[in-house]
Amino acid sequence: MKTRGLVLVLVTTLIAGSVSRAFGAARQPPQPRRRVEIETVLAKAPKQPVDEKLCRLNVVLVADKKDHGPGEHDYPCWQKRWKVLLGGQKDGESSPAQVNLYGPAPAETSKETAAGAPNVHVETAWQWPEQQQFKAADLIVFFCYRSGGPRRTWSDERVKELEAYLSRGGGLVLIHSATYTLRDMSQPAGQKVAALTGLAFDKSIMVRHGPMELKITAADHPICLGLPKTIHFVDEPYWPPVGDLSKVRVLATSDEIAAKGSDRIEPQPMFWTCQAGKGRVYGCVMGHFNWTFDDPYFRILLLRGMAWAAGDSPYRFDRLVLRGAACR
Repeated sequence: MKTRGLVLVLVTTLIAGSVSRAFGAARQPPQPRRRVEIETVLAKAPKQPVDEKLCRLNVVLVADKKDHGPGEHDYPCWQKRWKVLLGGQKDGESSPAQVNLYGPAPAETSKETAAGAPNVHVETAWQWPEQQQFKAADLIVFFCYRSGGPRRTWSDERVKELEAYLSRGGGLVLIHSATYTLRDMSQPAGQKVAALTGLAFDKSIMVRHGPMELKITAADHPICLGLPKTIHFVDEPYWPPVGDLSKVRVLATSDEIAAKGSDRIEPQPMFWTCQAGKGRVYGCVMGHFNWTFDDPYFRILLLRGMAWAAGDSPYRFDRLVLRGAACR
């Protein structure tokens, strides 16, 4: 009994220390990646067609007003800067071409940073795409709560719009808060959301801020080509998901407590792919902090997921990974 008591005290002390360190680390950006390790991963991708042979991609970036503290959930900043990252800076725009979200722009902005990706047309939408954007888009990327009605829940009308878009072959990417809806998943419309997006999060959601060890679980998937088995981040995981795990391909997980008050740890999906009609869906739970979007490993996962969802080569946007990224 004395031994068990000593073990309990030691475990409790270690857990308390870990929580304390995690809380402090939650507001501190991780160390920049070594550029050479990222270049090594990118070098493993197959050679891509010359720019002139790339098909045109129409991309819509969907954002909403910022709803968290400094450096968190900055949807407008992401929308503005990733429009440049993907589509380039247009002639006549005088402001520096900044594509990083955290901190000031690099001292020297190269022409490459302002170039975007070849043959990519980017439009923006506020809260929800317009009808003509749904018709023309190859890829729609949401980084915001998908406001479809009261309390940011899905409306039946918007569920139908998205269903039609995916059924004709559109690509959909959901970043962080876009995976979360307050619609009760026990209701029919909520179930449709989870069915369309593969997985979703509702009012039963658990969250935390801090260090997380992302584990790649589908090393054979093209999106994960060359990535380390485990990647350290500082962000905000969501769990547990609602949906049918048998109908999605989970690419990466984070180990989290199984339930409130539990000491059991279970892997929770952080990135996944699924089919919806003729369309492709890519889910990305991470993205709470601005600095995460500057992390080249996160960019590999997100940019490849975007290209995959658009029905193109997953490596089409690899050239954008290191532009303005947090590297040393």
